[in-house]
Amino acid sequence: MTELSLALKELGWKITVCCAQPSLSFEIANERAPNEMELQGIRIRRVPTIGSKSKQLIDRALFGFTYLLSCTLFMVKNIRQFDGLLITTNPPFLGILGWMASRLMATPYVMVVYDIYPDIAIRLGLVRPASIVSRLWNYFTRLILRGATCNVVIGRDMQEIVARKLGPSLENRTCLIPNWSDEEVVYPVPKNHNAFRQKYCPADLLLVQYSGRMARTHNLEPLLIAAELMRDDPVCFQFIGDGAKKKMLQEMVCAKGLKNIQFLPYQPIDRLNEVLSAADLAVVCLDHLYTGLSVPSKTYGIMASATPILAFVDTESEIGRTILESKCGIVLAKASPEQVVETIRRWLIDRSTLQEMGQNGYHAFKKNYTLAIAAQRYGKLLSRCFDP
Repeated sequence: MTELSLALKELGWKITVCCAQPSLSFEIANERAPNEMELQGIRIRRVPTIGSKSKQLIDRALFGFTYLLSCTLFMVKNIRQFDGLLITTNPPFLGILGWMASRLMATPYVMVVYDIYPDIAIRLGLVRPASIVSRLWNYFTRLILRGATCNVVIGRDMQEIVARKLGPSLENRTCLIPNWSDEEVVYPVPKNHNAFRQKYCPADLLLVQYSGRMARTHNLEPLLIAAELMRDDPVCFQFIGDGAKKKMLQEMVCAKGLKNIQFLPYQPIDRLNEVLSAADLAVVCLDHLYTGLSVPSKTYGIMASATPILAFVDTESEIGRTILESKCGIVLAKASPEQVVETIRRWLIDRSTLQEMGQNGYHAFKKNYTLAIAAQRYGKLLSRCFDP
């Protein structure tokens, strides 16, 4: 949201951001960001929280509750300064602030739907479908979505689900705005000038890379088993990031004694263009159970780096459709390790097809998924929703 806020500021919007301490870059540096600061004309207020977004479930729940409480206090003190609120679904229940502001102070709000709850929690097995918690959660989700002036969805599959929650009379209260990548941050870096590639993978190997969160919703197992089947092929498999599945994947690699797999921590944002451009093939995945409930938006950064994509996603998902429409990769809806092996071995021989798909993705990115395009779309929507 930092990128979007800065881009909207350039379009003339006056913006105040209420957020928590950053959970990644400053943790890596063992630092804290200032509680109050101004960034290129944007006022930033970081509210106090307890718990963590990246640890155990109880920590995340405590973080979400204290963040909601702190944001509520901030809103009560400052609401009269704002013409409208732009709120995301992460953490859950944050939209209650918008609903309260719209009812008590007639302040409109726009919800940006990144994940749909309680559906994800139910499919993860965190709550039972017919439980009191599930029914209450679903009630508040519908209340928040129906109270919004508009709900931004980041995928066509997601739009269908949100429309059903809104009901026939309000189903048009959605706006599809895909996520983006900042074209000034991520761009193609030739491999012979790519320091990250030269450090971690010899030029004669095919680098298959997964970069991002390794969460329970990500079906990464076929990729790891494929690596086992290809232990003698000239291929390097690279996993970059963290998440609930990382330890399990590392244990599998250790138990099998695989030498063709690398695990790396999250890389600095200023190296993202090198990291993504280093790959010969980038993997995107989302288990079919979560189709439409979430969208793996890392895809747009991969397209921005002109890297072809191997996707373990439903063909009718937003990302599946985008890849097929753009001809920038291949989609394996129910990926088996054998399918993954067959695909990678085919591309070991046919490198020209990989390059062509990478360029297709880059052209589609420049046409539809840059930060500048996303900011224009948000600007038009907010003008329509927040103008007196």
